[in-house]
Amino acid sequence: MEINLKLNSLVFNEVLPYLLYNNNYKRILELSLISKQSFQIIQNLLTHKHIIKIKPNNLINSIKKSRENNKYELFLIKYKELESIHFKHCNIYSKKKFKKIKSELLEQCEQLKKVIFNNTNVDTMASNPTYDNFYEFRGLDLYWNSEDRPWSNETELKKETLIIDDSYIFSFEFLSRYPNSKKISISLTNCDSSMCLENLDGILKNCCSTVESIKFYVYNTPHNFVGKVINSKSPAIKSFTVRLANYDTSKLVANLFRESEISKNNILKVLKLKYCEEISTPYLNQEPTEFLETLIGNQTLETLGLELFKVSNSEKLSPLIQVPNITTLICNFNSFDAFLLHCNENHNITTLKAGWDAHQDPFLDDNIQDYDLVNALSNFFKNNKSSLHSIIFYRTADDLKGSIIKERNNINNNIKNITFKILDPYSSKEIIL
Repeated sequence: MEINLKLNSLVFNEVLPYLLYNNNYKRILELSLISKQSFQIIQNLLTHKHIIKIKPNNLINSIKKSRENNKYELFLIKYKELESIHFKHCNIYSKKKFKKIKSELLEQCEQLKKVIFNNTNVDTMASNPTYDNFYEFRGLDLYWNSEDRPWSNETELKKETLIIDDSYIFSFEFLSRYPNSKKISISLTNCDSSMCLENLDGILKNCCSTVESIKFYVYNTPHNFVGKVINSKSPAIKSFTVRLANYDTSKLVANLFRESEISKNNILKVLKLKYCEEISTPYLNQEPTEFLETLIGNQTLETLGLELFKVSNSEKLSPLIQVPNITTLICNFNSFDAFLLHCNENHNITTLKAGWDAHQDPFLDDNIQDYDLVNALSNFFKNNKSSLHSIIFYRTADDLKGSIIKERNNINNNIKNITFKILDPYSSKEIIL
């Protein structure tokens, strides 16, 4: 008997916003052509709510063509009533280019008041980067190296600045020119000590009070900055990604967070501990227990990343049972087996994420084989007593994806409530296996 399954139109309309998420403009256009109703829903979302994954110049040119052809009603964005536009990323535009984009957008969109960019590479010397609050930047990507430092004005840019050592304290005053930002990411091409600044106090002093996330990306986190972020009330940091290096032993890491009194923090929801020099062979800390004990008493932390540690024994994770608000754990593949066993013991954990760090090439690591991970899964689920709802793998090779799918199909029914996902490294979308 032939069975035709059709998605109920009401259900489709409910899931349509999720189908649009993180999709490019071409794909969104395809979805809008499914029906007249889907077109209207998408048109409303793009006009009033959704992030547009299209370059400003391309949008301007499309609007111009629409005007020329007098086909306003058929255009996917109702630009005549558009009050704000939310773009995904801001390319590195010159002052002249920013001014031109503003002028042309206002010419095409009479009601436009604000252009929002999800991320931007910060121009530290721009005196008016928002162009009188017309532009808004939610995520700020900070970058400096041994030649281009984070100077905020001509005084810091003077010739002497080029030859000073890292004891020089940069003000980071330029951050005050980017109001309403939510995230700050700090990165370098590598972790050469000649590029690493020890005093970053100016970041907290000058960033706006709306900042909720600070992420160190290929940059060693100064120890004194860790405590200041955790104890900060304004900005109130909810997500913090820390990077520590070879010399940061398990004892030092534990002392660092004990001194910051993280057990008393009532704001932080996400804490990720990562290794700094992923490009080289990491000497991962192997004793997380003392650090985890510093978390006991914390009542707000929900997600904990422990990629800094290579855990061989699940018992070393046991203090987590006393921090019941932590429901998501993140580990590297070296520790996957121990974390799986811990999930059987800790019924607070509902999500486990495992993978390689952003700059660690899984194809260069000979110590971890696909079958080790699959065998770990197989052994774990033979006696699954966990509360896991999902296991997410990121930065995995295609062969591993296939092995996981095959093993999932072979494993018995006691994993029926667990969803396996792969995190796409290009789109950051979670793909259900």
